[in-house]
Amino acid sequence: MTVSLDRVSVPMEEPRAKPVGRPKKKAPKRPIARAFRMAYCGTVTLHDEDGEAIHTIRYGTMPQGDPQSLCMGMSDDVTTILAQRPDLLVVLLCDGAKEMWNLLDAEFTGAPFDTHKYVVRRLIDFWHVVEKLAPAARVLVGDALAKPLLARWRTLLRNASSARLTILGELRASGREFVRVGDDEPVHEAITYLDNNVERLDYAAARRANLPIGSGSVEATCKSLVNMRMKRPGARWKTRTGEHVIQLRALALSDRWDGAMDIVLKLPAVRIHAVAA
Repeated sequence: MTVSLDRVSVPMEEPRAKPVGRPKKKAPKRPIARAFRMAYCGTVTLHDEDGEAIHTIRYGTMPQGDPQSLCMGMSDDVTTILAQRPDLLVVLLCDGAKEMWNLLDAEFTGAPFDTHKYVVRRLIDFWHVVEKLAPAARVLVGDALAKPLLARWRTLLRNASSARLTILGELRASGREFVRVGDDEPVHEAITYLDNNVERLDYAAARRANLPIGSGSVEATCKSLVNMRMKRPGARWKTRTGEHVIQLRALALSDRWDGAMDIVLKLPAVRIHAVAA
C-alpha cells in the first residue's frame, strides 16, 4: 500500500485593487485577478503482489485548504485497511520536497505506525531523483556524454543498495562540486540531495520486495482530480466552491460516491413519543 502527496496549481479568483481616480467607462465594479496557487492531492493505492496498482483512493484540498486534515484522512483510511490486513507493507512515496515529507511524517510516525506491528517504508519517487541527477551529469561529462552516465546511474539505483554511496563518490571525486551553471551549482545540489535522503533511496531493496518506486498514482490524481476540471480555458475558482468540487470529484474517482451519498442523503432518525390519552 503506497501513500503519496503532491501539489498542483489551481487558477484562483482574487480581489484586485481599483485603479486610483475616476473609473473608466465599463470598468468592472469589482476588479479581480486570476492567480495560480498550489493545491494538494493525495493518494492511498493498493497494489498486488507484483507491485501493480489495483485501486486508488484519492484526496484533495484547495490552496487555502487544510493539508494536515487531508493527511489525517489518509492515515485514518490506512489504519482501517491495516486493521483488516495487518500484513500489508506501507510505503510513503513522493518527491523530495521537505513540506510533503513533514506532512506525511506527522501522521505516519505516531500510533499505530510507531510499533513493530506495521512496517512503514519511505521512498522518494525514482524519477524525481533521476531528474535531480541529470544536471549534475551534464556538468561532470558534458551534454554529449551525460545521457550514458545518467543511464548507468539509473541502473545502479535500481539494482544496488549501495548506489547512493557510489554516485556520491563519483560526484565528490569529480572536483566540480561548486561549478556554477547560471545561478545553480548542480553537482553540489545533487550531493546535498543524496546526503539528505539517506533512508529514502534504496530502490534495489524495494524492487526485491516488489514494491513500487514511482509516484505515478498521485501525479495522475493531480491531472484527473484538478487539471481536467479546474484548468479549463478562462477558469478561476474561489476557495469554498473549489473545495466542494474537489471533494465531490475525489469521491467519484475513488469509487466512493454511492457510499457517501447513502450517508449524506440518509433521512435523520425521528423520535416518536407516545402521548397518554
